Amino acid sequence: MKISILISALVLVPALALATVPVEPLVDNAWIKANACNIGVVVLDIRSEKIDGQAVDDYLKGHVPCAIHTDYHMAGWRTKVEGVPGMLPTVAKLETLIGGLGIDNATHVVITPRGNNAKSMGAATRVYWTFKVLGHDKVSILNGGTEGFAANKANTLESGPRDPMPRTFQAELRQDMLVSRADVQRALNDNATLVDYRGPDQFLGLNRHAKVKRHGTLPGAANLPIEWLTVDNTGRFRSKRGLNEVYRLAKVPSDQEHIAFCNTGHNSAMGWFVSSELLGRTGVKVYDGSMADWTRQEQPVIDRRISIAD
Repeated sequence: MKISILISALVLVPALALATVPVEPLVDNAWIKANACNIGVVVLDIRSEKIDGQAVDDYLKGHVPCAIHTDYHMAGWRTKVEGVPGMLPTVAKLETLIGGLGIDNATHVVITPRGNNAKSMGAATRVYWTFKVLGHDKVSILNGGTEGFAANKANTLESGPRDPMPRTFQAELRQDMLVSRADVQRALNDNATLVDYRGPDQFLGLNRHAKVKRHGTLPGAANLPIEWLTVDNTGRFRSKRGLNEVYRLAKVPSDQEHIAFCNTGHNSAMGWFVSSELLGRTGVKVYDGSMADWTRQEQPVIDRRISIAD
């Protein structure tokens, strides 16, 4: 009897230890090596099974030990709503998706993107933001992603599939984190701070994303491309000092709330993550529909600063 009680207590130690450790928005390779396979942790490898339209099996070839695969583009993390692509799916669909990955409300989720550039880290921040919107705070991102982990030859990748045991995940939607078109219009009327996290060519109106109906940006918006947020456009975020300097260069006030936007809510999720989670700026929100939604109005207010003939 004493032996069985002792064994049960030892099994519970990792889970209890994790419960007492604060959940940080970013974890590093050392943390992953120590915790990826622990009870109560689920590492989500979100790499797509297609690159430039070509099928790949990168996850099967090698992934962070114990990681479960979910395709950021294909698994259902984003959907089309009233003609607007890349939007947040219904709570019910997300609960089913997340529970099917072996995640319940007590799970510490660690998101692992490819990690080859800032855009890749944007995918991780979008999934992170989704968990936060659903009321789940035990979520982190592996800084540098899978490629950053594998770059150190001392870190061993695991090959082959991992099948999760489905669990029940129940969301508590944080409606206050969601920004509608009407909210953006009010922000424009009030001269509130807006930050466009796209590249300068789209911000200025020189080029247009295929999912956006018109060139240009929201009037009065500042521009901060997400490539500025990682070191040399890699999968590694800048230090807090470096990030604060980047925001200063982009003329984004550090003491003001702002609405983050882009084309379809991908880049803006990264802007929100850096501002809110890494720098602790309060009141930063993501316009989920972004310019794909805004430009579907009949006469949207647009600021196009450069117009050149095709």
